[in-house]
Amino acid sequence: MMNQRANASWWQRLATIGSCVGSSNYLPHYLFFITANHHRKMQCILLGIASPSPDTDETLWCLVTRQVTHINDTILTWVNSSTASDEDQQGQRTLLLCTIISDDDVTSSITDDVVNAVSMAAERDAELWATAPAILPLRPVDGYDRYIKYNNSISSDILKESSWAKQTMKEYGLFFQSALVDKSTVDELREEIMSEIKLTEDLIRLHHPEINIGTDFISFKEIGSRGNERFDLLLLEQTNIREIIEKRVVQLISPVVESILGSNEVDFDLSVVYSKPGAPDQGWHADGDHQKGAEDVRWHIDGWKNHLADAYALCVFIPLIDLDDETGYTQFWPASHQSRGLAGFGPVAQITESTWNGVCNAGDAIWYDYRTMHRGMQNCSSKLRPVIQILFRRRWYSETRNYGTVGIAEAKRGTLSECSQHATGAA
Repeated sequence: MMNQRANASWWQRLATIGSCVGSSNYLPHYLFFITANHHRKMQCILLGIASPSPDTDETLWCLVTRQVTHINDTILTWVNSSTASDEDQQGQRTLLLCTIISDDDVTSSITDDVVNAVSMAAERDAELWATAPAILPLRPVDGYDRYIKYNNSISSDILKESSWAKQTMKEYGLFFQSALVDKSTVDELREEIMSEIKLTEDLIRLHHPEINIGTDFISFKEIGSRGNERFDLLLLEQTNIREIIEKRVVQLISPVVESILGSNEVDFDLSVVYSKPGAPDQGWHADGDHQKGAEDVRWHIDGWKNHLADAYALCVFIPLIDLDDETGYTQFWPASHQSRGLAGFGPVAQITESTWNGVCNAGDAIWYDYRTMHRGMQNCSSKLRPVIQILFRRRWYSETRNYGTVGIAEAKRGTLSECSQHATGAA
């Protein structure tokens, strides 16, 4: 469902106080309320109202945010907005409005009361789209590109602007960098990678002929399946691939990585994520969890940026072929790294069109926070889709969830359970 608009990134709106009267950019200008306990849990309510035009959006926003400020003693805080096409209503253009209330105030009837109050203020029917235990990030009116792509997207410029990279990663959980790797290096890596994939799959066939590669779940120390026809091959040894990446990529981008992670004690793991022809859409997931005790986005008078825990790990994706609708790509939900409460809400990103599609050229790079939700899209082509994945992590963090603990040659034949453990990650 949905063609989407939002008038500014929602975190920009949280920092702006004022009146929506006479404003052409009405969404960032409104008064919000702060509860006495700045760190109380929240409940987010997302509503939709039919709206034929941007002018109507402005009128509706002002009406609702001025008139619907309380439900009895419960304070409503209107935090962000967007527009979408409602497929259930023949593609009707719809204004999406997002409010939060204290989790302590959630009752069986509060959501209905909010819907009714908004319907009365807007003088048209409001519809409940979603509720969540965290603010639902929505897509800006002018799209994501102007925020997550550097002005001219030139690789060297981004590397000089580590402050831009750090801030963008903090706010959106990802950014795009063009032409990080040159064509000759891409060609060299692709040839090496294809050979490594063949060697690994031949090793599985040799030691585990009972495994149907592509349909059976596998999780070895070297490789894990990520759904049908989708794999994550960890490059453990000091291969030529690792040498190329270390000398031509890691050494180049390390200063930016260290700035984002806030440490110069950073290690990296290297793998290739590949999807074969026929690989279906993947489920929404984040490669890494929010760390125990680490803070998520909170509604706080000092602003959320001061309270979201810094990234402890980030990934850099580098495709080795051009990615398009046919080959598939990785689809991201920008800003979904901000709260562990968004786990399981990937479908909301789809229906509100709050996703960003990683369509790009071979050698481009997509950087993302390890907590950012994403999914690999189907491969409808006749080509294998290989993507280099560099996982940069603070030294205290070790990836143990996304791979098995037993090597291909070590695992007993015919006992998949001995080499399997739950794994979710990768594109």
